[in-house]
Amino acid sequence: MIFAQRLPPLVEQLVLTSEHDTLDENLIKQAEELLAFIINADYRQAVINNFGKSGGASRSLRFVLTFRSGLFTEHDPTTLDFVRHLLTLQKTPAAGPIAAILHLLNPEAQKVIVRAILNSERLRREDAEPLARELIQELGLPELPLSRSESASKTQISAWDIIKELIAHHASPSEITSAIRKQLHAKYDADEVKQSWLVLAESEPMALVRVFCLLPYLPDGQTDPMARAVLESYANRLTHEKYAATYNRVVHALKNMYKVKNDSPALVNFIALMKWVDPASAEKVAKDIGMSAA
Repeated sequence: MIFAQRLPPLVEQLVLTSEHDTLDENLIKQAEELLAFIINADYRQAVINNFGKSGGASRSLRFVLTFRSGLFTEHDPTTLDFVRHLLTLQKTPAAGPIAAILHLLNPEAQKVIVRAILNSERLRREDAEPLARELIQELGLPELPLSRSESASKTQISAWDIIKELIAHHASPSEITSAIRKQLHAKYDADEVKQSWLVLAESEPMALVRVFCLLPYLPDGQTDPMARAVLESYANRLTHEKYAATYNRVVHALKNMYKVKNDSPALVNFIALMKWVDPASAEKVAKDIGMSAA
């Protein structure tokens, strides 16, 4: 908590030394060296997420540090937020100021942002394509397909593939949870809940456990009103014979955790939340692990 509150203004003072809204590569590297002392990636990202409260260059710094330390796709919520920020830097978006920021990222991240700008709903097609061409030229990128890709419905469908990609690239549990929550809030129905479960059921068992534990809690500490129904559906599916393979993998992982540390927060919270939404399922899982659900 102390790092999350006190480091952001210190890092901003270190990096943002100019009166102009510009970022310096060398100063950013110094900031990254300082942040590297926070070993836990989730805590480190929590500090970065507290940058940019005043907007402008400090907000640009937040996105730059985030993209320099992670992998994102063009449809990722963080990417879309970054693009919205870049397009508001000037009244009429221009390639120069945007390219100055994108130069601080690696070429793969630059391509992701350019594609997201090209497909942004905030720009008309006749404005998006020339801007993308200018950015490609200023950044020295190879030619990219300059045509708007998916329709809104196709983008909606592909959202779960994006979340799968986050899991495959070992994104933090909080990032995965945030992406799932955002998708479910955007479109909440039985099909979407089932799709979220299928994504988690195919992932590593501890990814499922950690997302299960994080899903009820919003960033401000409040309980997500949607969470109970979602977790109840997860608990029911987990103990259903149809998903026996997933159940066995999860129980095996939790059993190993219980042997090493029987009061592990992840284990205790998982069983407690299972009991909150489905006591019978919680009792079954606890029994198979070899612990009490009480």
